[in-house]
Amino acid sequence: MNLSEVNNFFGDMDLFLMDLILKGNIPQGLSVLDIGCGSGRNALYFLQNNYAYHGWDTDESQIRLLEYLASSISTDVKPTFEVIDFKIGQVSNAFDLVICSQVLHFAQGKADFMHQWKKLSSFVKPGGIIYMSMDSLVDTNIATPDENGIATFPDSKMRFVLTSSLYKELRRGFEELEPLKTFIAHGKRAQSFFTLKKTQRTQDLST
Repeated sequence: MNLSEVNNFFGDMDLFLMDLILKGNIPQGLSVLDIGCGSGRNALYFLQNNYAYHGWDTDESQIRLLEYLASSISTDVKPTFEVIDFKIGQVSNAFDLVICSQVLHFAQGKADFMHQWKKLSSFVKPGGIIYMSMDSLVDTNIATPDENGIATFPDSKMRFVLTSSLYKELRRGFEELEPLKTFIAHGKRAQSFFTLKKTQRTQDLST
């Protein structure tokens, strides 16, 4: 498979999400909820390979672009798209895979973050997977968080950040499918990527 074929197969997918697929951790036929899907950075592979894909985003223009992309792909499973803030979203059935890439670091503090995390966790069925990425201070001192857990990075971006102690809290009721990885853009910012498998039911705070 040449570079063009790889791009056509995976699109601009997160490398660590691609790694999960290549390792056989996300077999075809699973149900997928992509929170903050945008115009489909992580969607192309799932749309082309008969996953039950559901894309959520608050930006209607991005959802419409993704719908247009999906309409050009022949598939046996019809994807769905919704303009919605996941914090108020409801689902009738939990998902095998929930993708949440670069979303939760917009939380306004730890209480807000934990509320969002528990909502997110409620969308995952027991045995299901959460793939997540967010700004982070795990294994780096590139910035210092304030009392609300929000840090200003050298690139002037302000984000709620993942820490080692917070990650330990998130793992309750989950097991690591892959070790947490932190990517540091030298002198700019740091982001962590992690994949957790649900081992027990997490309280659904959406009710």
